[in-house]
Amino acid sequence: MIRPFRVITGLLAVLLAVTLSTAIHAATADVKGSTDHPLTGRFEGSVIKYYKAVGFDAYTVLTGQVRKQGAVQQSSRVEGKVTRIAYDLPPGATLLEIARNFEIRLRDAGFEILYQCAAKDCGLMAFRYTTEVLPAPHMDVDPWKYHYLAGRLKRAGGDVYATMLVSRSGSGKTKIQVIVAEEQVMDYKMVDAEQMAKGLAADGHIALYNIFFDTDKADLKPESKAAITEIAQLLKSQPELHLLVVGHTDNVGKLGYNEKLSQRRAQAVVTELVRQHVIPKARLTPAGVGMYTPVASNHTEAGRALNRRVELVER
Repeated sequence: MIRPFRVITGLLAVLLAVTLSTAIHAATADVKGSTDHPLTGRFEGSVIKYYKAVGFDAYTVLTGQVRKQGAVQQSSRVEGKVTRIAYDLPPGATLLEIARNFEIRLRDAGFEILYQCAAKDCGLMAFRYTTEVLPAPHMDVDPWKYHYLAGRLKRAGGDVYATMLVSRSGSGKTKIQVIVAEEQVMDYKMVDAEQMAKGLAADGHIALYNIFFDTDKADLKPESKAAITEIAQLLKSQPELHLLVVGHTDNVGKLGYNEKLSQRRAQAVVTELVRQHVIPKARLTPAGVGMYTPVASNHTEAGRALNRRVELVER
């Protein structure tokens, strides 16, 4: 049992009688399978109404005022494990009290506070409709009455970002959302020549995720060398094998642009195989299909990462 903590404001010696605790209160009312994030805890008396933890996703942390909806000037985009939690809290505590308690909690956990604001200072409706808000009815934000807080914890294995948004719904309930994004690199498992051969034999094609390009570019990154070498080994072990090398993108960007980009990336792979591994050009045909054939939803970063791929197709 972790002992609850209390925060005392020096001003007028007012004792804030609300505490945060990582212990689970009113567990029977929490959404099944949910839990507090250990770094953020929860405000005493609140109940989890929404919980979603994704092993690899993306989250944009707003770190400055938003003057125009969608026009973000200060933010950090984080990729990695993202935990989203929405809480209900009975009336009683003020929005400022809740925000201050979360601020102290984050500071005590080693976080640097990147940005905090109340509705007017945040940007009112512009901020509210730009930042991510968890689905209704679990989260409800009054554009004129809310508090927001963002912090960062620096760690050797990847920084952790945490945000808190609190508001009061039309029904009078206090709604709190906590989002924690933990930076990490997607774990791509290496596919060797033998696995490529098995995939082609079974399905006629195989997707590769260890061929890397910078955003909007078609130059192979050095990390792609191992995958290219395995493709070359596959081709050398099967002298009669001919392949289509097909580039795929996610749905970010224009249709025609992505189609051309995927074609250029496929060509880059073919060129590398021909020049560095002496594979006959006639055995390889580059093709780019852009965003036409997704294998996952483009609504999440995890899905978009799966859609950005190079496929080998037996010709």
